[in-house]
Amino acid sequence: MKTDCLMTIPELMNFLQVKRNTIYTLRRMGLPTVKIGRSVRFRADSILKWLSEMEQRNPETMPPLLKPETSHLL
Repeated sequence: MKTDCLMTIPELMNFLQVKRNTIYTLRRMGLPTVKIGRSVRFRADSILKWLSEMEQRNPETMPPLLKPETSHLL
């Protein structure tokens, strides 16, 4: 996927392999969006940069949704 293209919510769901509710939760947490009229789009390079920045944050200050997994279920 080109990183400069704009994705819809279903395309972003597929890109991140998450459900729609997770996308809405991430938006409330600051996930970068592009508004075009009433439509919301997502730029892949902005999403990857935002996720990388969230990954570098102190785990104590991270929202529970983005905290690194500490246990592993088999």
